[in-house]
Amino acid sequence: MAQLVVISLCVLQPANGEVVNEPGSHTNPAMYHGNTHELYGAAGVVLSPDGQHLYVTAIEGNTLSVYDVASDGALSDPRIYRSDNTHDLDGAWGIALSPDGQHLYVTAFRGNALSVYDVASDGTLSNLRIYRNDNTHELNGALGVTLSTDGRHLYVTASVGDALSVYDVASDGGLSNPRTYRDDNTHELKGLANLALSPDGQQLYVTACKGDALSVYDVDSDGTLSNPRIYRDGNTHELDGATYVALSPDGQHLYVAAFWENALSVYDVASDGALFNPRIYRGGDTHELGGARGVALGTDGQHLYVTAAIGDALSVYDVDSDGALSNPRIYTSELSGAWDVTLSRDGQHLYVTTYKRNALTVYDVASDGGLSNPRVYRDGKTHGLSGAWSVALSYVTPSSFVAMAIIVYAIPGMLP
Repeated sequence: MAQLVVISLCVLQPANGEVVNEPGSHTNPAMYHGNTHELYGAAGVVLSPDGQHLYVTAIEGNTLSVYDVASDGALSDPRIYRSDNTHDLDGAWGIALSPDGQHLYVTAFRGNALSVYDVASDGTLSNLRIYRNDNTHELNGALGVTLSTDGRHLYVTASVGDALSVYDVASDGGLSNPRTYRDDNTHELKGLANLALSPDGQQLYVTACKGDALSVYDVDSDGTLSNPRIYRDGNTHELDGATYVALSPDGQHLYVAAFWENALSVYDVASDGALFNPRIYRGGDTHELGGARGVALGTDGQHLYVTAAIGDALSVYDVDSDGALSNPRIYTSELSGAWDVTLSRDGQHLYVTTYKRNALTVYDVASDGGLSNPRVYRDGKTHGLSGAWSVALSYVTPSSFVAMAIIVYAIPGMLP
């Protein structure tokens, strides 16, 4: 499989459904150049719960950057943590914050490691603890990471080890009691990509990029997983290169991107977490889904944002009450290798990473989901955005949104 790296991060505000790519308009972003940002292969991105700080990983730059976030979504005061004898950020990829914002978790794909940081009130990081791949921890090709809504359990995927692990989380953020689920006749975990929990925390959804599958697990009160149900690529399901997965705020609909299939699927979700009634949107004249990857919903569930790493685009859809999508608006300016996307809680700003551009972009978000006022932060000596990969936001209020974009390069063993 090829590997994607985010080079740029942008914030956009969509227009009314047309393809937007004209100079001099809201798609003509202000650019920030120089030696301030390390965004080579920009990948993952996440916002603090109060929305005042943003964290972004750069898979090619092997860095983790912290920014202050202004009320208008603009970024400043970058602080860069580089892979060295202290920090294991070789292939920094997945990123997640604890619900209280006091601990940050980062996966290192090439380093085969998972790092835990304490987070200060000003966003700075300290008290690093590193968990490495060994007989106790299955972190070979560590990639996706997420926490339960109560912060008591952490889930991490190992894309090379073809395994999914569950950890207990202590009050100081430390991890213990790993339980590992491996690819076998019961579990389809080949080339694990990403994962998402249902809003009530009772089901976990996991994509297997190499296995071309989407799995649903029941989650017990102690975080353990059971009752796997596997949906495979075939006549009914378009899951070739399944990557990102997201659920509607009410948990009644699930959206999954299929990178190699250039497709986006919508499922209805039953009360037991089972999936049915798939509706498939394919790349073509109406939809730009070439290398579909990042998927994020607005906090009110009325708009969906999707990145296309091969199509070099970010699309905005209206979401109907039954989960169906309509009114696609496609943004292409400064989105080469668009990869990941996420929202701030107030829904007013969106952040996108772009692997080919080694950049991070911030957009304003209108009430109709449209994007405007893009501000682009490019890779430089000051900003650690080399290979920026994914993006994620913590929710503060229903108007802020962050999106990320990444480009795919051939890196053995990695996801598309």
